[in-house]
Amino acid sequence: MSSTPSESPNVEDSTTSSTLLPEVVDWLVGALIALGGLIFVAIGAALVSGIDRELLEQAIEEETTTVTVGTTELTDAEALEVADAVISWMGPGLLITGLGMIVFAIGYIILRRRAHRRARTDDTVSSYRSFAVFGAVITAIFSFIPISSALGGAVAGYLEKSESDRTISVGALAGVLPLLPLLIVGLFSVGGFVTGLLAIEQGGNAAFVGVTVVLSLVVSAALGAGLGGLGGYLGGWFAERRTTAN
Repeated sequence: MSSTPSESPNVEDSTTSSTLLPEVVDWLVGALIALGGLIFVAIGAALVSGIDRELLEQAIEEETTTVTVGTTELTDAEALEVADAVISWMGPGLLITGLGMIVFAIGYIILRRRAHRRARTDDTVSSYRSFAVFGAVITAIFSFIPISSALGGAVAGYLEKSESDRTISVGALAGVLPLLPLLIVGLFSVGGFVTGLLAIEQGGNAAFVGVTVVLSLVVSAALGAGLGGLGGYLGGWFAERRTTAN
């Protein structure tokens, strides 16, 4: 018996109507992302306009610990040069990242609103991408626990289920997406750190620090994606078992 076109699922974007996320959830997700962006913008603006070099110099002089990079102990003047460079880079990095998050949040809400408006009452507008973003927000909310990436991935995988064999990839996206803003800010920060070290003629240490931090960021992203993918697999497996049991 042949099926009509309306009975065939859209493998690219749709899942079953039982996993439909209400429109209010899309608004909440967008609002949380925008809020995170606003926090980044506020901190970035404070660093760009509110840091007094004299106050920074005073703070470094009052600090009793010695700043060491590799095996080299920095003088107060050198530490001030490096700190000033880091702040000079980190501030714009936070601003750019925060503004990007706000634009993403607005675009997400607009696209999801259009999807809801176009959908018929018996259609689903939930999609692979919306599940990944929803799982990413879960990961960010529970970032205070070590397995937050796996938790967010499990939620995304459960919603996606296993009909398109993409529960692992949607979980991996849910695990790595929240890290992207931190990775971008981290790259700006290491750029400032390297610039500061080069300014005090510490080229060897600058190369070592730059490579080490970049590799650390890559490992963090890979770990987030791996845990998210594992969570996505488990979430999809649980959803499949629950569907079979019912």
